[in-house]
Amino acid sequence: MSGFLRLPVGVLLVAAAAAQIPALRQGVSVQMPITTSAAPMPDADLPDSLIVAVTSRGDVYLEVTKLTPAQLSEKVRAAVAGHPGKRVYVKGDARVPYSTVGEVLDALGTAGMNAPILLAAQHDANDTSYVPPKGLEVLLPPAPDQAQAVTLKTGQGSDAELRKLAGAGRQVLLQVDGKTMFGEVVHAVDVCHAGGSKVILARPEK
Repeated sequence: MSGFLRLPVGVLLVAAAAAQIPALRQGVSVQMPITTSAAPMPDADLPDSLIVAVTSRGDVYLEVTKLTPAQLSEKVRAAVAGHPGKRVYVKGDARVPYSTVGEVLDALGTAGMNAPILLAAQHDANDTSYVPPKGLEVLLPPAPDQAQAVTLKTGQGSDAELRKLAGAGRQVLLQVDGKTMFGEVVHAVDVCHAGGSKVILARPEK
């Protein structure tokens, strides 16, 4: 008698799909901004990825460890040592002031991470239980001479100006009031990305 067990093809397909779904990682819950042009970032779910979370209260975490920006810089520098190409993903709450996230970005820049990914929420329709993270890459100063500058002020809509500046291959230096909510900043980055621009995210204006 054969020792093999025959399984329906549907069961095998489900099992194969489940094998490709990463285990849910422990993390800090935040209300991420919603975007339209964010790209899939499946590597953010890998066990050795670096996730920095900024809560609505301004608390900063590396994975689930609460840190100061100075401590964050040291930890990230140590984590990426000997791992060229390793990325850092920032999961900021849409309701936190940009000044707080700016401190985190400064810390990452000090650690040598000058192209972090801003993770975002999405409304993708997906039949599986796993939806890959999505995000927007930003660059940190200094900005190249050819970058065009636009200023986003608190409470002032600037989508039209951003759309004029945004274009394939362009680099936009986005200068933001520190009191602006992080969700508004990510929206501005999203508009630029939708137009094909790369965004240099300046330090918060005081």
